[in-house]
Amino acid sequence: METVLLVLPLFALIFLGYGLRKTSFLSSQFAFEANRLVYYITLPATIIAEMIKIAPEDLGRPELVIGYPLVVILTAALALALSLLIRYERRGAFAQICYRANLAYFGLPIASTAFGAESLAFISVIIAIGIIINTALSITVLKLLSPQEDRTSIRARLATVVRNPLIIAVALGLGIGFSGITLPGVVIDTVELIGRISLPLVLLVVGFSLSFSRLGGSLPVNLVAAAIKLAAMPLIAYAVLTGVFGAEGLIRDVTVVMSAMPTAAVSQSFAARFGADEQVTAAGVSLNTLLAMLTVPLWLAVV
Repeated sequence: METVLLVLPLFALIFLGYGLRKTSFLSSQFAFEANRLVYYITLPATIIAEMIKIAPEDLGRPELVIGYPLVVILTAALALALSLLIRYERRGAFAQICYRANLAYFGLPIASTAFGAESLAFISVIIAIGIIINTALSITVLKLLSPQEDRTSIRARLATVVRNPLIIAVALGLGIGFSGITLPGVVIDTVELIGRISLPLVLLVVGFSLSFSRLGGSLPVNLVAAAIKLAAMPLIAYAVLTGVFGAEGLIRDVTVVMSAMPTAAVSQSFAARFGADEQVTAAGVSLNTLLAMLTVPLWLAVV
């Protein structure tokens, strides 16, 4: 119960961000600039600061590097099977809502607050792995299910993964950590201080992006997608981590909670690129985020 109470202020920040948009207290330009600051500066700083500390043997643990991708693939397979029951033009959007979790903007601040500083390195690895598996899987799923083809080549799309600032931050942090280089204390302190800006700012941005105006026409589809994303996916994570890898403790709990995060907003840009139903995707992201304020505390209580 203490853990649940600990993260409730984080959800309050999301509501604050939503309220600031609805009252026009802050402009959309603020959200755009704040998002850039988080994406290119503060989140990478957080990840670099933590990846420096990770032990090489941790990256050799299959439950950490294989566990989450397996969870994503199994959830995507379930989503694809259920998508056959809905209209063809909505299948790609539905499937993507079901498995693509908001790991960086939602997962990192909540999971790190719940599990403490010692979890940040594991969370950073899951974020990096998630970027890779989600990008590759979304390209595959949307090309299979969407009525329109994206003109961007698969090679160009995957190249954006390599240029992703969070992936670069993981590689840079690991490179420094494994090389044995000791950074001056003032450098580490500065990077960590920059990283601390992420937690409140990223949650305000999440709240600012919420919109429920287009939810009505796709509510049944999005409720099913939310059930898969917020309930089935963390259950699959628990089953995979315990049943397949025999994992327990921090890695298992972090993976389960990260799997319980709502759908990532980047799903909307992928839907637009591949001609998937943008209305279903946008509404699904907002509904998932709203419901996650109820389900994530429950999963935290469980683990």
